[in-house]
Amino acid sequence: MNVDYGIAIAGVTLCVRLLLLPLGIRQRKQMKKQEAVNAQAELIRKKYSSDQERMNRELQKLYQQEGVSLSGCLIPFLQLPVMAGVYHAIRLLAAADAATILLPWISSLLERDRLMILPLATILIQMLPQLYPYMKWFRALKLNKTSPGMAVMLLAVNAAFVFTIPSGVGIYYFVSGLFTAVEQFVENLLEAGKLPQAAN
Repeated sequence: MNVDYGIAIAGVTLCVRLLLLPLGIRQRKQMKKQEAVNAQAELIRKKYSSDQERMNRELQKLYQQEGVSLSGCLIPFLQLPVMAGVYHAIRLLAAADAATILLPWISSLLERDRLMILPLATILIQMLPQLYPYMKWFRALKLNKTSPGMAVMLLAVNAAFVFTIPSGVGIYYFVSGLFTAVEQFVENLLEAGKLPQAAN
């Protein structure tokens, strides 16, 4: 039976991202809660700057009241071993000297996309979430904006990477970036009240 390794790579990437979705949602919720209490925490630090023990007690009390858990900061590190394993598996699949229907202009997943179609699409997808703060639907959310300098640096780093990897690995990065962009878009829509809430 002939296996399309390009479709296999896309499928594995999508399945793993779906499995990690609850962790990602929890992480972002914790980050938003953390941002909301940062101002209060700063006031506490200033008020009790000379009393470290009292300051720690008040900060812990604040986090408990607001439902902010410092364990949320550990979630990205929990995902790293999983994503590292997936990336290794993708590289093994990409090592198959075979073509894929997903990229009909490429004869082997080991080759780079010399037409630059996949790398350019990947960069555009990865940059898309940075445009969300400027979209009219999300302005009320006051999303964090990436500074122009940081945006240029991210673009340069991504370009230097995706233009040099084999097409098989490129499929992984494209699908993963697309998943992230769609996930954040839907989450922002829900938060902005543009989609019915689950409770409804």
